[in-house]
Amino acid sequence: MKKILISLTALLVCAMLPAQTLQTSYFSEDFTYSYRLNPAFHPSYSFVGLPFAGSTAVGYTGSFGLNDVLYKNGGEKVTFMNESVQASDFLDRFKPGMNKFTTESYANLLAIGFRAGGMYNIVDVNIRDYTSGSLPYDLMKYLKEGPTTDGSYDLSGLHARSTTFAEIGITSSWKPNRKLTIGMRFKGVIGLQNSYVDMDNLRVSKSGSDLSVNASGVVASAYDGIDIVTRTPEYAAGNKLIDFSHSKIGRSPGIMNGYGVGADVGFLYDDSSWQFSGSIIDIGCVFWFHNLYGHSLSSSSFTYDFQRHSHRGTKMANEFSDMGDLMAQALQIQKEDEYQSLQALPLTARFGARYLLYSDLSFGGLATFRYDSICPFWDLRGSVNYKPVKKVELIGSLGAGTYGVTFGAFANVKVGHFNLFAGTDGLLGLRSSNFVFPGSNYPNFSFGLNIIW
Repeated sequence: MKKILISLTALLVCAMLPAQTLQTSYFSEDFTYSYRLNPAFHPSYSFVGLPFAGSTAVGYTGSFGLNDVLYKNGGEKVTFMNESVQASDFLDRFKPGMNKFTTESYANLLAIGFRAGGMYNIVDVNIRDYTSGSLPYDLMKYLKEGPTTDGSYDLSGLHARSTTFAEIGITSSWKPNRKLTIGMRFKGVIGLQNSYVDMDNLRVSKSGSDLSVNASGVVASAYDGIDIVTRTPEYAAGNKLIDFSHSKIGRSPGIMNGYGVGADVGFLYDDSSWQFSGSIIDIGCVFWFHNLYGHSLSSSSFTYDFQRHSHRGTKMANEFSDMGDLMAQALQIQKEDEYQSLQALPLTARFGARYLLYSDLSFGGLATFRYDSICPFWDLRGSVNYKPVKKVELIGSLGAGTYGVTFGAFANVKVGHFNLFAGTDGLLGLRSSNFVFPGSNYPNFSFGLNIIW
């Protein structure tokens, strides 16, 4: 699995895992990491977050799921490329036009929360990954039928971006008066990798062993561990094309492939029975150094040399390899000089209202909007918060948004000097064996264990 296009195709088609901190936990009174949702929030205790165990959040939203691209064939998992999967059964799962997805993962390496100077302060270090994609219907059709069927495929509108970065944050919240709390979080960003494909026009026609491609678009990656190989075929008119089949991804000799800054702001107005709050998260940008960069060859015709690899190794690995080979045929990219770009962080805005009916029972409503250039989405969510005992908090939520209806659940428990939490925004997605999530409901889940005092 050393080919760049194998990794790219896996990103485009099967990036179902790695989301932000759970929306269901927004109204938790004592959630350790509530400041990620609104920097005006903080727990009532001081804490230390254990590396990775302190908090890990993973999630997915989209118009298709894992079970739409992974199947069971006998006792093994196969991709939709497998010959046992009928083309009609696979393609019926996707809608004509664009099929979108967004994934995000959030791993905490270090977090310390404490009171000082009349404020609650938090210092934390995290690794974050954010991926979004807009996949045309014909891409699915091309990947499924391309090896065996002549025809034309319009892959225009193929866009996908993947970003991984480390952030070092400092958060402070304070009360200018009895009812109002203001919070701010400032963070430095170290860019680890940024890759994207933007194809405004991409049309592929196959006839027998001949392939014609007409395209305009860009492929880029800010990751200095890529060994780029080029070739100059006759149809390229002397231009150097990136040879994805022989270029390799290895270990990065450095760490930083970009740098940036960001900020979060939020408020909480607490008037006894009613609370109103709002926040804007990830105001900022990252400056990237792209060492792999190229424009598509506007038009080309060549002999189609795809061959299946099902006779070698495991079927799953070979099917991903087949996808990579097919995408390499469609993306005829001219290598250009290194490229630098400024990319905004995926900004999120929230506004919430909560009503305290009793000391141990409350109701909340939350509106969330995530801005992303490829896949913006919104979520409206109602929740019920209940404390059966003093140190246990249970929350249930019902949300409706861009990708349908989901039910969420969250639990926060304090035992001695430990705080344990776990939850999901997509409770209905947790049915099925082998962690393959069915239907249009997708679980975002978060869990963690922290030391408190």
